[in-house]
Amino acid sequence: MILKIFSILICVIFVGNFLLCYLRSKGKYDEYMEYVDKEEYGLKDFIPLGLLKAESIWAEKIMPMQLKTILASHNNQVYQKVLELHGPKDVEFYYYIHSGYRLAAAILASAMAAIMGMIMSVQGDTSNGALLSVIAIAANFAVPFLVDTSLKESIEKRRRSIQMEFPEFVNKLTLLVNAGMTISKAWEKIINENTKEHILYDEMRYSLMEIKAGKPEAVAYEEFARRCRVKEVTKFVSVIVMNLKRGGSEVVPVLKAQGNECWEMRKNAARQLGEEASTKILIPLMIMFMGIVLIVSTPAVLSMTSGM
Repeated sequence: MILKIFSILICVIFVGNFLLCYLRSKGKYDEYMEYVDKEEYGLKDFIPLGLLKAESIWAEKIMPMQLKTILASHNNQVYQKVLELHGPKDVEFYYYIHSGYRLAAAILASAMAAIMGMIMSVQGDTSNGALLSVIAIAANFAVPFLVDTSLKESIEKRRRSIQMEFPEFVNKLTLLVNAGMTISKAWEKIINENTKEHILYDEMRYSLMEIKAGKPEAVAYEEFARRCRVKEVTKFVSVIVMNLKRGGSEVVPVLKAQGNECWEMRKNAARQLGEEASTKILIPLMIMFMGIVLIVSTPAVLSMTSGM
């Protein structure tokens, strides 16, 4: 009886929290939601619930100082990841959206687990119902951190995409510089002639805009490397910056050597993608194999049991 009451109480709390947040947030954040891509944020329709929850500061007031410090450190790491994914121009907006998204996922997961727990308890399975109610409580605290881990996967995908495209850019730049162009002019020409939608060229375009706005070339290129966070890009930029500071004609052979290294990097990245793809294929193959085994063995098992 106690377990049943516990499950019902947890359900009332979390479902009530969901409904309250839904009603209070309805229409409040529409100006933000129109800029959010549903492919990137699958729970886009529920983000306003999380944004409303993020504005509540009562939990921070009763939180111990040590826990506040740990959360502040974690949030700073999340901010740095969002900064790498979306750049300095949009980081504040996307960090705000991510904060709402992670809390919305927690609200939704907790409410669903609480409902399932109450249903099982009412139907008589009080032990499993109570377990689901406990899971609902745990999900309320754990889901936001699980959502944060998805940023790491997005960052790895972004870096790999840059690694795959960067060698082609280095080759083009080397040819143009070898033909007599300055690095900045070659950089601009590559961007203007590019027809691809790619994160690398977006970052290059941002750097060019900064240079035209008056930022020193060396600083713009160094910030470009920091935004990409790819070792080969950083090495390439160090060569360019050194050439800008010292001058000289030895930059072309160095760029050619860099281009060769970048192609090796691309081969390694492609090989890694192939290995990951083959690993993912194993799962459906195992499922198909199990299905075949069941189809083949079921008639034999049935005939044995009928004969007994």
